[in-house]
Amino acid sequence: MNTTIAFTPAELVAGILWICGTITAVSAAVAVIVKIISKAKAPEKKQDERITALEKKAEKFEALFDNDNKRLKALEEGNRLTMESLLALMRHARTGNNIKQMEEVEESLNAYIIHGHTHSQL
Repeated sequence: MNTTIAFTPAELVAGILWICGTITAVSAAVAVIVKIISKAKAPEKKQDERITALEKKAEKFEALFDNDNKRLKALEEGNRLTMESLLALMRHARTGNNIKQMEEVEESLNAYIIHGHTHSQL
């Protein structure tokens, strides 16, 4: 079992060149595979970036719509109180009565103007 393995200089150089060639071929193949994977994932990455940007825009618009909705509801409440006040004034002008209703409407109107809500919402 004591066999001696001997290489000639030409065989040694050929072996080293074969190892270097194999390493180069494998690294080139890995580079190509990485490039293919990157190109395959590029549309997905771009799409994810666009979706993220659109989600941020949607959140911004949701906040704006929520604020607008709150303002519209406040305006609707103000209009309702105005109409209720006008109706109470018309009834009072016509009959001379409805003093209690006039006082209630006045309280609601004062609360709305001062605090932004009616007594019935408290």
